[in-house]
Amino acid sequence: MVRQGDIFMVNFNPSKGHEQKSQRPAIALSNDLVTETSNMTIVAPISSTARHYPMYHRLQTTTKIYGQVLLDQTIALDLNARGVDDRSVVEHILRQELKDIIYQYSLLFDID
Repeated sequence: MVRQGDIFMVNFNPSKGHEQKSQRPAIALSNDLVTETSNMTIVAPISSTARHYPMYHRLQTTTKIYGQVLLDQTIALDLNARGVDDRSVVEHILRQELKDIIYQYSLLFDID
């Protein structure tokens, strides 16, 4: 099972418009309890884009994946239906960076 903080490969197709497409790395953001009870996982795609948007988090602690977590493009996925399993996991980020990402993600829902 993919766990919170795991970086794994997933195919985002089908997609529409400006959504991320194709096979790419993603990070599991939702708590493991969500996955265990609903078989759904909230994930954010990772891109090697060079843009500096406020809702992009540049990975700091990863050694295998380079890029930015696109927090404005999170999606709930049924990873089993997409063929994602333990073999798809590339690595796991450090707890502090995961906390930083979750905090930054929570700002999407902040009320001014």
